[in-house]
Amino acid sequence: MTSRSASAVGGRSPAGDRPAGRRAWTNPLDLAIAGVVAAWATIEALLIPSTAPATQLAFALTISLPLAVRRRLPITVMLIVAAALIVHASFAGPDATFNPFPSLLIATFTVGERVAPWWLAALVGVVPIAAMLTANALGYFGAGVDAAGTVLLVFFVGATWAGGRIVRHRAQAVDEARRSSAQLAQDAVATERERIARELHDIVAHALSIIALQAAAAQRFLPKDLERAGEHLELTRRTAQQALGEMRNLLGVLREEPALYHPQPGIAQLPELVAETEAFGHPCSLEVDASLEGDPSRDGLSDGHALAVYRVVQESLTNVRRHAPGADVAVTVRRRGSTVEAVVENGRPRPEASAHEPLAGSGQGLPGMAERARVYGGTLDAGPRPEGGWLVRLSMPLEAGA
Repeated sequence: MTSRSASAVGGRSPAGDRPAGRRAWTNPLDLAIAGVVAAWATIEALLIPSTAPATQLAFALTISLPLAVRRRLPITVMLIVAAALIVHASFAGPDATFNPFPSLLIATFTVGERVAPWWLAALVGVVPIAAMLTANALGYFGAGVDAAGTVLLVFFVGATWAGGRIVRHRAQAVDEARRSSAQLAQDAVATERERIARELHDIVAHALSIIALQAAAAQRFLPKDLERAGEHLELTRRTAQQALGEMRNLLGVLREEPALYHPQPGIAQLPELVAETEAFGHPCSLEVDASLEGDPSRDGLSDGHALAVYRVVQESLTNVRRHAPGADVAVTVRRRGSTVEAVVENGRPRPEASAHEPLAGSGQGLPGMAERARVYGGTLDAGPRPEGGWLVRLSMPLEAGA
């Protein structure tokens, strides 16, 4: 039998097994079993009087030593043991001194455990019964075929085969559990990477937009107002530092060393976003319900909800600075029963306030905000206002099962 056929028919493939071409032919346990059976068979064959001790010894070794490779070649080992028994019975007859039943049971257990198709394992499992009945019919040990002996033979062989099959199924269940666990771990890693990518997009898009806008403003005021230019450059520096700090915290989870975890931004950090927008020349107002300004957990607003509100407001204000320079902005965060709502609306841009051409975005801002809303069973509406300008409305249910 080739290595390929032996692997397909005679061996299971647990998750941790090496490829068939690199597996060892035997292992210490199988060597020990084969050695114990061979030693016992040799002692029995040599000590019990016989007319052909050399033949008895050869037979004893023939049906015991192949057990050393029983896991690699279970069917082959079974056939060798059964064939040796029949050949020996046809010559030795009642003069036999060694009973091969232990070797047959070990080979039967291995077939039940290692042969993959159940029908093939069952077919090969009948071989030891047929071999023993044939040997008895040939007068092996002087025994004939009787009903009681046949029942006992079928019982022992069947129970041994079933035991091997049970061990196989349990091993497969363990392997399947390991594979499922590994798949769950991979899914968790993929989900976390998506979350990190989304967070990095928000951080980078927000920070770079502010840096580009502030740098453009500083360049505009540099020839005529150094103080105003310095203010814009200071905002650029602070924004870059904050972005680097947030990125360092997020990327820390991808490294092997322990990451430094800090609280994620939420409702309490919204005034900072508004201040940044005002510093760039946007008249900006912020209104937050009093119930959301204290401990959010007591009012049903989880850290995830608070982070989603923060990121949506952040992205909305970034878009205002990109596309509506100088426009008035109003940010409102309120509760409506069991729902939290965040609204960002701006008026028309003021052309005289523009210090640069509108910046092109990545195109992922609105889809990213909508995805955040869907995570918590909410909705995101964004579009132009009838009176001019733009409106973004986030609505999320606060129920635990949302």
